[in-house]
Amino acid sequence: MESFEREIYAHYFEVGKFKPMQNETKSVSLDFLIENYEAFFFDAFGTFYCQNEYLYPGAVEMYNKVRSSGKPMRLVTNAASTSIPRMIESLARMQIPFEASEILSSGDLFAPFAQKMGIREAFYIGRPNGAHFVEKGGVRISENPSENTVIVSATGKEEHLFEDALKILRRPGAKMIVLNPDAWAPRINTPREGVSGCYAHRLYLEAHPETFYFGKPFKSLFDKAIASLPRKMKTVMIGDTLATDIGGAMNAGIDAALIIGRNQPASELSADEKFLKIRPTYYLDKL
Repeated sequence: MESFEREIYAHYFEVGKFKPMQNETKSVSLDFLIENYEAFFFDAFGTFYCQNEYLYPGAVEMYNKVRSSGKPMRLVTNAASTSIPRMIESLARMQIPFEASEILSSGDLFAPFAQKMGIREAFYIGRPNGAHFVEKGGVRISENPSENTVIVSATGKEEHLFEDALKILRRPGAKMIVLNPDAWAPRINTPREGVSGCYAHRLYLEAHPETFYFGKPFKSLFDKAIASLPRKMKTVMIGDTLATDIGGAMNAGIDAALIIGRNQPASELSADEKFLKIRPTYYLDKL
């Protein structure tokens, strides 16, 4: 991991009061997991696909094998800049279809929070499609919100957005809401790059507003995914990111299998595990 990436995830673990999660990690096959687990949680981006609907080799086969087992499948995603209907369309095109009831998005955690906190308007940084989650919470998007609230669901591409957000976050009683805490993301044939969590943490370090995080690695999204199952089931999470997918799942009491080499460089795995005090339940053998 990048040094700043480690700093961000260490901050998340401190905020979430994570305890060290050490295992005697086993390398296992997908068949082993199907034989030993009753339900499957999957990360989306970096596990099944990447940018521009690029499907990783073996992704469709992994999907089909678990789907044909008849075991419940859930997509547990931080993709808060993509509405659920848009995501369903994209997944269908990629031949890895999920129903709306099977998708747990960090964006969907915002509406009940906004209603509980009485948030009525906010400055929004993210893709236009992600505004769906903000509006679903009854919140109006404003360039100068009276409540001094900033919502981050993706990296702001326009340079002025960062400074505009800082002005708001430096006001008394300011709040920042991070709908996608992912710090770094994989890319195809280019280096990994900092994304929304990285952007939001820069804002946090500059202004130190009261900050609320939704999505992996924080527990609430996993709790919602567990509650969506028909009953208490022995569940495994499959993902590509050590801190969010693996650390988040294990902190929520779920076993976790890491796919190495996408968002977790193989050459850095041992050092990252030691720094974050995480060892996955499993390494997933090449699909």
